[in-house]
Amino acid sequence: MAPTRRVTVAVVDDHDVVLSGVRAWIDGDPRPIEIVDTATSIDGLDPRLEADVLVIDPRTGGEPAFELIARLAAAGHRIVVFSQHAEADLARRAELAGARAFVRKESAEGQRRLVEAILAVADDAATDDATDEATDDSNDAIGAATAPREAAAPCRPQFSEQELRTMRLWLGGLTRAAVARKMGISEHTVKQYLARAREKYARAGRDASNRIALYREARRDGLLDD
Repeated sequence: MAPTRRVTVAVVDDHDVVLSGVRAWIDGDPRPIEIVDTATSIDGLDPRLEADVLVIDPRTGGEPAFELIARLAAAGHRIVVFSQHAEADLARRAELAGARAFVRKESAEGQRRLVEAILAVADDAATDDATDEATDDSNDAIGAATAPREAAAPCRPQFSEQELRTMRLWLGGLTRAAVARKMGISEHTVKQYLARAREKYARAGRDASNRIALYREARRDGLLDD
């Protein structure tokens, strides 16, 4: 993704090594993206700050700060949650609080996924997409637990390029609304592509009935980046 304007970012994490690492990633990216503030707590953010995207570890300072994240989202801030935890409940609560994307720190592709999520979220319209999507499908969760890579299953479904791209973006952490904007299609079409993918796995005798299950099966088939 190549942004047409400068994208500003603020990062909240209580580990200096994470703040330094994210800054190095962004400083090393050739696209016009810049960190304008960092803080070790959400309360430590400059209240006058007008960054395009906030990258926040929800467990900064101890317990998950979803109430503060919800306040920021309600005030119009676009938020990417960046967490070392992959529990579905944590990811779900982040989405309900208004986060636009969820990226795991443990991912081998964490740098690329975080930068791509920041750029995708910066391009989003200022709407409550994440909250709307969360209430639309109570069985979904943004995050997916890390699954070991396995050999491809013998009954591997065949997917179209659009179905594959939709799965990769959605399972990578974007909301359905963000995937729709990135692909230039409607959110309804995104839902259709995901439904087709689940149906194909079901016909192959493999459970992909929710986000975590779909992530597991797609990873088994080598369809996702490490």
